[in-house]
Amino acid sequence: MIEQNMYESALIDWNFWGSFRIDYIERDYDIGRLVSNRYALVLYGVRRAGKSWLAYGYLKRMIEGGLDPRETLIVNFEDPRLYGIKAEECLRILREYMELTNAKNPIIVLDEVQNVKGWEKFVRYLVENRRFRVIVTGSSSKLLSREYATVLTGRHIDVEVYPLSFREFLRFKGLEIRDKVDALKNESRIRGLMREYVEYGGYPEVVLEEDTLVKKKLLQQYFYDILEKDVTRRYGIKKYSILLSLANIYLHNISNKVKYRKIAKTLKQHVSLIERYSQYLETARLFSFIKKFSYKAKEVERSLRKVYVIDVGFHYNLTLKTPKEMGRILENIVYLHLARKNLKIHYYTTKAGKEIDFVIGDVKPTPVEVAYELDEEHIRKILKALEELKSKDGTIVSWNEEDIIRKNGKTIRIIPAWKYLLNIDSKKAV
Repeated sequence: MIEQNMYESALIDWNFWGSFRIDYIERDYDIGRLVSNRYALVLYGVRRAGKSWLAYGYLKRMIEGGLDPRETLIVNFEDPRLYGIKAEECLRILREYMELTNAKNPIIVLDEVQNVKGWEKFVRYLVENRRFRVIVTGSSSKLLSREYATVLTGRHIDVEVYPLSFREFLRFKGLEIRDKVDALKNESRIRGLMREYVEYGGYPEVVLEEDTLVKKKLLQQYFYDILEKDVTRRYGIKKYSILLSLANIYLHNISNKVKYRKIAKTLKQHVSLIERYSQYLETARLFSFIKKFSYKAKEVERSLRKVYVIDVGFHYNLTLKTPKEMGRILENIVYLHLARKNLKIHYYTTKAGKEIDFVIGDVKPTPVEVAYELDEEHIRKILKALEELKSKDGTIVSWNEEDIIRKNGKTIRIIPAWKYLLNIDSKKAV
């Protein structure tokens, strides 16, 4: 049981009607239209991606727009003063808040709610009451849809929060790109910052940090925190050394196909353990896996997976690199760009065995190839993919090249990565 004065002080310290203040840089998430008293908005995602600050920033923006601060409530369940809190005690906090503020229709942020056992029932109570608008945040490894779906059926909307996109990254660097004119005026600086994005990725705290040594240390800490706190503790992993080795294998092989059986043989483990640990890493959002595109379901399921990491800063700073790494890093960045759009993503293999990095969609599949150093082979194989997929348009994301190729009724748009990531001059690009 938590003493009343403890949670009262926690409320005052973490709320805008108390002493809480933040400097917030806007993210490209329009969560306002999803906040409702009919369902809970669940913000989940990899550790340190900015879920909490996205919620806090929304409240700040609403207050600046005229909302009475007393109509907002933040409960940060990572505050040590709330350690060990139970779901029933959340009702005491709610009553205390309502007495302090006399709020009518508050927006409630339950931050890192997975720390409260039985939190789902408390959230359901708030939603069913229809008096409250609820935002829930938590790390994805602990906030799994299948764990709360049975309690919150039809009463929640999920939004995955990623590390910064390239557009958000530029904004955090003080460069707002609103249109093509802004982009062209600042092209030289954008290209320079693209290099930094490749090296250190998009974790907000890393982007804002100026000291390169601290950047590296933060990325190392994030990586091992995810492995230890979001995977090992969560699933009771007994073979941490195997988990670490598996994560390092994937980290070194981003944008490559991986073979579970080969990895199992390398690590001298059963393939079922490798598959299970891989699933845990994916659930924690540290890595993602995509399958081969095919209209045959069996072929899709039997295909090898390609692996991508949630932030390329991990790969660049935690592995040994060669000059050839840039192509795979760029491909991983493009994957994350597509994943943020919540698209169906596969890779494709032509009948001649040539691999296309991505195919977007399934009804009208669009091939996307990534080529750090563009050559004729990239053009030939995407033309072949367009023919086999019966598609008209394809995209090649390059580092510098820009062109449009039209051949045999097919159109290939070649676009520099920085323009592609900013959706500049890319009418046919995804």
